Amino acid sequence: MSKDKRHITLTSTDRRLFRTFKHCLGKNNKISENTPKKRFRKKAFKVQLGDVVLYDFLIKIGLFPNKSLTISELKIPQKYFMDFLRGHLDGDGNIIFYKDRYNTHLNPKYTYNRLFVYFTSASEKHIKWLQKTIIKLKKIHGNIDCLKYKNKKTNNPIYRLKFSTKEAKIVLNWIYYKPNLPCLLRKYLIAKPFLLYSIHNKEMSNLRHNN
Repeated sequence: MSKDKRHITLTSTDRRLFRTFKHCLGKNNKISENTPKKRFRKKAFKVQLGDVVLYDFLIKIGLFPNKSLTISELKIPQKYFMDFLRGHLDGDGNIIFYKDRYNTHLNPKYTYNRLFVYFTSASEKHIKWLQKTIIKLKKIHGNIDCLKYKNKKTNNPIYRLKFSTKEAKIVLNWIYYKPNLPCLLRKYLIAKPFLLYSIHNKEMSNLRHNN
């Protein structure tokens, strides 16, 4: 968000995020590409919107220029919170799934599925508000930790809200509550095997096939 109280800029290394962004807002602004100055860095993409009404709305809910370190609570209506959280995951979160075979040398059966959902922010206040709201709405707590590495630009720590396996599944089914929601496809595809509606549809498909 620029200080001119009009322009909003989205920057990301994932071009597909812009398609969702523009589709939801009904915009067709040009996506520009920034070539990385250093080797091995990903290309960054950027789109800028000039929209006073949208800008004022974002200010009212608690967003403002240079918000990364100081963002705190946001005024998100409860009925839209899961959609907000899905966007938070797309922009500043991650889903990790892997098979833990650490103890298979003891017994080949000791293989476990590990699932984690992370939300990250440079603002401790924001992460604590996020946890507090999720506790209120879904009665799950997660765990907040401060990452050891520093933000290279500001030398500030990064805070992370982490949900493991059982709670992670609750979060994913909450935010992906039906098919074809606006979201980042690559993260949705990781979540899909754990979504109850997806599992149900797969079971019904198998049932029809077997019959």
